[in-house]
Amino acid sequence: MQLYSAHYMLALSRICGNIFHMKVFLMIVLNTFVVVAIVYLLLLIVDISFVCSFSSIMKHHANDLTVILTNKKDNFVKLVGILSAKGVKLDKSKLELLHNFDVKRIEKHDGEDAKKARDELTSIHEYLLLVCSQSDFEADSEYQQVLAYINELEIVYRHHLMMYNADVLGYNFWISFFPTRYIYKILRFKPKENI
Repeated sequence: MQLYSAHYMLALSRICGNIFHMKVFLMIVLNTFVVVAIVYLLLLIVDISFVCSFSSIMKHHANDLTVILTNKKDNFVKLVGILSAKGVKLDKSKLELLHNFDVKRIEKHDGEDAKKARDELTSIHEYLLLVCSQSDFEADSEYQQVLAYINELEIVYRHHLMMYNADVLGYNFWISFFPTRYIYKILRFKPKENI
């Protein structure tokens, strides 16, 4: 009888030891899960803050680009007026393109129509620069001011364009960041295109 009691006690102590080890194991697994969940939540918060930040900055740069391109178009019209008053013959198709240009096409910077509108403005700019290089109006101060302002706007435009594209890269990185990219796919966030 004592032999059975000793075996019974030994088996009972092993079971209790195993249960104790199982409790420790479960505590470790639970703590690990809590730590991983907290780290994931922190990454999610950081990711969302970066996406919101880049999105806001991109909107500001997009508005700036719209204003700059609108100013360029207005100054092209002024330059055409000056050149016409001086008797310079201008290409009618370029003039028609300039006068029919709708600034609203470039307000949404990503898209095929916005790209086409920017290309049209660039071709008008290049054409007017070519005409100006063949003309000799250095003595006319209004002509010089408009031309200098157009050149300055081009520099500012390129600077803002670089900042916008850098923000697009940051935005695209954070919406494709591993732990949270599936959330953005579910919410239908799409990568933006560089200009």
